[in-house]
Amino acid sequence: MTKDIFDVLIVYSDRLATSANTLKDEALLPFAKGSNSESYNDVYGYFLKICQKNRLKAAFTTSADIIGAGKCQSYWLYKGNSWVKVKKTGYSKVIFDKFSPVNKKIKNSRSLLFSSKKIKPFNEPLLFDLFFDKQKTYKRLHQFSIPTVTIKKSTVKSVYRACNTLREIARKHAHKEDFSDEIIIKDRFGAGGINVYKFKVDQTKKIVESLKKHNKRSFIVQSFIKFDKGFIYKNSLVSTDIRLIYLGGKIIQTYIRMAKAGDFRCNEHQGGILKYIPKSQVPSNVLLTSDKIAKVLNKKSSLYALDFIISNKGNIYLLEGNTGPGLDWNLSNKENKIEAQKLIRTIVKELTKLARPTKITKKESMNVAIDTSVIGEYPILANEPMLA
Repeated sequence: MTKDIFDVLIVYSDRLATSANTLKDEALLPFAKGSNSESYNDVYGYFLKICQKNRLKAAFTTSADIIGAGKCQSYWLYKGNSWVKVKKTGYSKVIFDKFSPVNKKIKNSRSLLFSSKKIKPFNEPLLFDLFFDKQKTYKRLHQFSIPTVTIKKSTVKSVYRACNTLREIARKHAHKEDFSDEIIIKDRFGAGGINVYKFKVDQTKKIVESLKKHNKRSFIVQSFIKFDKGFIYKNSLVSTDIRLIYLGGKIIQTYIRMAKAGDFRCNEHQGGILKYIPKSQVPSNVLLTSDKIAKVLNKKSSLYALDFIISNKGNIYLLEGNTGPGLDWNLSNKENKIEAQKLIRTIVKELTKLARPTKITKKESMNVAIDTSVIGEYPILANEPMLA
């Protein structure tokens, strides 16, 4: 069977994106018209256009299309500002993965996609696993994070035990005064502020009732920290988190997300407002904590985001990490579009390095060694692509 070979395959979750193999003739876009994800058509259309400008042959597909290592049964192309369905096998050794193993089906698809060592994911696998699992994140980075305990079962006994364990951890914490009489119940493997709830610590029965509505999901319980006055942007007294995006071991983008009045969830999908700010406006103690975490992770070649909150008492906490920060933009906000497109261009340049690694000859290697002794520890090659 013939297959089209690409430099890069973008693989998105089939829970949001439509397969090009769909039988529905009216499905003319990867993201359904009228859906909450409709704007992603512009985002990934731009992504593919930038790939073309960088001479990368790229296609968009979904987790439902995976049929082998680096292989999909159909894909979308973006030509002349229009999406085109191609019901043909596609293949690439480089995968830009935008889907998480949130259920058994997608987990199996992900395992199949990366079942060969020849297939290179854009997201660093160890970091992906670390940040996908919030309990694993806490275990590795507990000195920076909000106290977190997994609820093993949706029973009164299990919830009580988890809350009691959390209470003990909080009691021994250096900043125990930050923790209120409320707790957060959160999907252990979730994202976007979905399936996140706040309860009083003694509302065990109500917690169980909520968990039973999601009996196929795993949940964690965290201490709730008030942070509506920890970081104030333009006199807005709302819960605000700070996101720092890293690439190449350096912060390349910074923005804040402000929750709607009366809410603690800062995600845009939950009504939050995203605002890009310069690094100079990020509190120095947040940058210091972030730098410490980056050194612990020691993944200088990876793209990832670290989200922080500042408690009302001024203490810094890692909220979560993410290897797939959102690339979308608010269509009504020109600045957000500019910044999101800038991030996409940077990602594509990194994908170019993965798809077409520079081959250094023996002679060039000798020249690099000579240059190193002259200019220092980090030689710059003449043909090395620069980041945006």
